[in-house]
Amino acid sequence: MTKIQIMKKNIYKALLALLPFLTASCGLMEMDEQADIVATQMSLQRDTLYTMVGDRIELTPVFTPDSVTVGDVLWTSSADSVLSVSNNVFTALSEGWALVRAVSVMRHLEDSCRVCVMRRWNSTAREYPYEMMVYARVTIHGQPFNPETMMLGAFVGDEMRGAGELMEWKERQYVRFRIGSDIAYYDPDGIEETVTFRVYYRQELRYETFPQTIGFDGEAHGTLSSLFEIYN
Repeated sequence: MTKIQIMKKNIYKALLALLPFLTASCGLMEMDEQADIVATQMSLQRDTLYTMVGDRIELTPVFTPDSVTVGDVLWTSSADSVLSVSNNVFTALSEGWALVRAVSVMRHLEDSCRVCVMRRWNSTAREYPYEMMVYARVTIHGQPFNPETMMLGAFVGDEMRGAGELMEWKERQYVRFRIGSDIAYYDPDGIEETVTFRVYYRQELRYETFPQTIGFDGEAHGTLSSLFEIYN
């Protein structure tokens, strides 16, 4: 082996040793590149994602053609106080919106999506002076509510008023909503509030609104023997 070949080999080894340090900077995701196939497009899963304060989400871009993975991807968040980024993992810090941007360093491809960080869907009814109860059977696209992968919330407009909790009575499962309000059933100003129900899919980072609604009246809706039906 000549001196030049030995020198090239040593330089190559040195670059390999430095590689982990060069790719470990904040917001940089290392991916393998296939030199014989050129990616023409990079995209994220959806235009809008929803998560909750305290949650962490991991985003992975999709390349076209799908057999390609390309170089390094640089990730940024437009609002670090709402959604912070380390490599391709985002941590939801506070309520609000952030624009997430992914840029492929090797091919200069890019895409972005909006992320809404929501208040956690915990029970909030006790924060209000008045409340009503809903005892429900919740069916989600033909399947029963699964608290491992879903969350349920009661809302007035976009304001969280209560969470759905899975309960059991005589080996029968049901969902209980304790819903709060600042307005009593009888209001001299004639203000009325309409309660809607939502399901949040934890893994899919999205939510849906059920078609059923209830006007806040301070009364109980449904009983353990005759549950209120909520379904989509």
